[in-house]
Amino acid sequence: MAHENIANSIGFDGVWVDVLMPLQADFSIDEPKLASHLRNLSAKGFENFVLFGHAGEGTSFSADEKLAAMTHVIAAGVEAKNLLLGVSSSSYTEAAQFMRKAYGLGGRRFLVSAPLYDQPYSHIGLFDYFDQMIRQVNQSDWQLFIHQLGGKNQASDLPEATLADLQKTHPQIFVGIVDQDSHVNHTVELIRAFDTTLAIASCHEPNLTILSPTEVCVSALANVMPNTIKHVIAHDFVNNATKVPGMKVAKPDDRVTELMAILDNYPQVAALKLMLSQHYRMESWERVRPPQSALTKEAKAKLLAAFKTFNLQATE
Repeated sequence: MAHENIANSIGFDGVWVDVLMPLQADFSIDEPKLASHLRNLSAKGFENFVLFGHAGEGTSFSADEKLAAMTHVIAAGVEAKNLLLGVSSSSYTEAAQFMRKAYGLGGRRFLVSAPLYDQPYSHIGLFDYFDQMIRQVNQSDWQLFIHQLGGKNQASDLPEATLADLQKTHPQIFVGIVDQDSHVNHTVELIRAFDTTLAIASCHEPNLTILSPTEVCVSALANVMPNTIKHVIAHDFVNNATKVPGMKVAKPDDRVTELMAILDNYPQVAALKLMLSQHYRMESWERVRPPQSALTKEAKAKLLAAFKTFNLQATE
């Protein structure tokens, strides 16, 4: 598909890890643990990170908290150009102010969701929101990715007409769409409409095989099985099957399907944090930021049993 070339040309390709956010006992960000997690992923060859996206509980953190975490991970060695920062605000002036400050730290890529709504907004209102935000950032060398949430919360997905008008008005700034919707047809329609002008990245890992070939994805599962996700978007299944002790050899797409079947009955962020806590042997990784809630004792026990059966391998 033509959007592959767009993704390559703007440096938005490969696996972008939708980073889970470690928390301290007071639910503030555990910045050293975050930096350590990113270093571990980098050591495996994964250096592109979405901070404060869907998996990173982005809507639950203030601008100051995000900027402090960004400052810390850059000081720890993460390159600012490899960060895609989540932005969510019903005030375009507030969003632009945050983006200007992040720009001052080296940030050049921003993942912005539509404002929350009491009643759905019009095409004109949504266009004006993003148009004013872009103008108030008042820089020319940065990239806007619009986060289509697909019903994940009370934010308006931008209609095709709004996306098209924004791309025509700001072609050097608005360069991509990150699609959180789990329905593959939603992503396919975006690709059909914008495959020659915008990079389109799906966040729903089971859809990647259907969308193949694709050059980019934003993946929460990559926190725990980055190599598997890399093989899925490369459509390299036979040569990278996983031998799980006591089980048959499983192809990367089968492992994704298997893990998603486990996660589907639970809040995904809390479930993935539990899995990561087992990987790092750190119970503190289980914490989620209010208003999200921790897993119940019963849910935790069931998930731990399922994870044991799943038997994540170090090579995944």
